[in-house]
Amino acid sequence: MLVQLAVGIVLGAANLSEAEQLQLHHRPLFGLAASHSTARRMLAALDEATLAGIAKVRARVRRHVWSLLHLRPGGFPWLTVAGKRLTG
Repeated sequence: MLVQLAVGIVLGAANLSEAEQLQLHHRPLFGLAASHSTARRMLAALDEATLAGIAKVRARVRRHVWSLLHLRPGGFPWLTVAGKRLTG
């Protein structure tokens, strides 16, 4: 279920309900979707070792993504919204 939530976040889910909807949409990939209440209980039950492992993987992925962005011509693809360039 944790991997399903991570994939849901990558696909754009901003909360557990959206992650559940993405799981339903991608049922052939995920199988049965876990409800957001089940996901909430699973997250609450994670121990310190698991949370530390998640933090370690997140840091490694962030370093990799930032290194790829550093190699991109022009650097990070900053957004322009209503004529204002959003940076930082």
